[in-house]
Amino acid sequence: MIYTEDFFAPGSTYPNDNLVQLVDSFTNENINFIKTITWLDGTSMTDSHVDGIIYRKKGADYYVHSSVPAGTSLSAGTFGVKADGQTDDSDALQKAFSFCGKNGWKLTLPIGEIVISQKIECDMRNANNSRRFQLIGAGINLTVFKCIGSSMTGGLYFLSDQNNPLYLTLSGFSMRRPDVPAASGGIGIYVEKLMGIAIRDVEVFKFNTGIQVMDTCSSLFENVKTHWGGTGFYAEMQTITNPNALTFVNCGFNSNAVKGVVLRSIHNVKFDGCAFEGNYGNALEASYNASNGRVGLNLVNNYFEGTSNGVDVYYAINAGGTANFIGNTFNRLTDSIYTSIYAISNTTEKSYLNFMGNGFLNAGDFVPAADKPAVLLSGNMANTHYTDSNYYETATDVLVSI
Repeated sequence: MIYTEDFFAPGSTYPNDNLVQLVDSFTNENINFIKTITWLDGTSMTDSHVDGIIYRKKGADYYVHSSVPAGTSLSAGTFGVKADGQTDDSDALQKAFSFCGKNGWKLTLPIGEIVISQKIECDMRNANNSRRFQLIGAGINLTVFKCIGSSMTGGLYFLSDQNNPLYLTLSGFSMRRPDVPAASGGIGIYVEKLMGIAIRDVEVFKFNTGIQVMDTCSSLFENVKTHWGGTGFYAEMQTITNPNALTFVNCGFNSNAVKGVVLRSIHNVKFDGCAFEGNYGNALEASYNASNGRVGLNLVNNYFEGTSNGVDVYYAINAGGTANFIGNTFNRLTDSIYTSIYAISNTTEKSYLNFMGNGFLNAGDFVPAADKPAVLLSGNMANTHYTDSNYYETATDVLVSI
């Protein structure tokens, strides 16, 4: 039994076989290294490519972790991640992100608590190839990033520059700040200038902003939970693309202290079967300016309940187009919610709002009143058209246009 650090130690006398079967010094897993003369992209190996983990050198010979020529995933443990809930894994995880992110490699995360005390950055700018980077954990509550420290300014950052058609998949983990009254830690997951994002089965807890995506389109968010933070989810355009063709399925944005979801200048954004519960401030706030199409917001089969100090949906219409509200539940429970849906038109262009089969319930501390309609439309209404087949409990709940 030969350990990796013994085999590759300076002065090691073990023979330089073409294939060496070793035991990983960090994980105690069996691991193979293969002699190579080429780098991952097919160019000749040089000392500059040796990272001491995946590509290594013994004497005059270069070796590569067998997962690379086999095209299989790499484990975070290979880079030294302990996931024991005690060891600060920040440096080891950064090494894993630096190799796998830049080279578009799949990185798997172990069951356990991965302690990080600083922002971990996956820099895919000027990447070596255009493969999709995948970060895959064992599941929510199984793989947990324990994000500690009062000086933490962010969790996991994924950055690109659009020079390559890079993509990103994140799945199967929780990110948690300490369970204290005030949210902290900056942004839990930050994504910039990446297309085709897929984030599935991810939980973010107690960050100032749960997830923030900038210059991103054509992306899927499925079973994503951002709760008990400041703002649950935020998206807008910087220089490349507005938030468009984003789909949220079975997501939860609950108990956030500032707002649930904020989206700027959207186009074809769909929420399907999502829950917005107990948010202090607007549960869903979106603006639309037709920068890339004439359909803005599509809400289908979602659940809104317990919003306070704001509205369930705040929608600003800044150009002509359509928005669709279909089969959603709106439950007003607090006396500090004025209306469930508030849409304001800031344009003279034609706008169409379709309200089909939504249900509005009054319960808890909410008292219906003539000045508290369930749906309120305002602004430049001369060219704003709507259809209404909603269910309202009382006459005072009925849609009002002013």
